[in-house]
Amino acid sequence: MENKDKLIESVQELKQGLNLLSRERKVVMPHNKTFDHVDKLITKVDEIIDLAENS
Repeated sequence: MENKDKLIESVQELKQGLNLLSRERKVVMPHNKTFDHVDKLITKVDEIIDLAENS
């Protein structure tokens, strides 16, 4: 059950991160911040995959 909660939380964080990169964003990020943000999202996806595999 704990993994399910972590999985939901991680997916919500991923969605928030993707919203920051979407066309509906309010502020355009500089390229270096965008790259850093994408790196964090890739790490989050890896965490989600690990949680899903270990459920």
